[in-house]
Amino acid sequence: MPNNHLSPDLLASIAAEDREDPQHVAECPRCRADLDAMRSLVADLRVLPDPPLRLTEAAKSYFRRRRRLDDLIGRLIENPALRAKAAARPEEVLREAGLEQTPELIEVIRDPGRDASDVARRLAAKSLWL
Repeated sequence: MPNNHLSPDLLASIAAEDREDPQHVAECPRCRADLDAMRSLVADLRVLPDPPLRLTEAAKSYFRRRRRLDDLIGRLIENPALRAKAAARPEEVLREAGLEQTPELIEVIRDPGRDASDVARRLAAKSLWL
């Protein structure tokens, strides 16, 4: 499945610089939601007299991890071979997706008895651990 979404870094840059939305954002609900969330965060940070760099970097990192998790969910739903690999070697699948190999995420993708939609729900619930 090709990834045609705008990167979290580009969306963060658009939000931080208050630039116009790219055409893609008007056509993609996922990128629209991410950009709206980032704009809201930027507005909250602008209220602070001098937002700590650590805080802004943590916010960008959160959006990167969330996007990686969303991408992995999509691939797991569409790809039975990837689900089988995740059941056998979940740490490897998480590492290849650029995600931290937490016990919670490993447990979610390891269980081969789940159907794809259940895996997606469980991974989304575990995203709170990010």
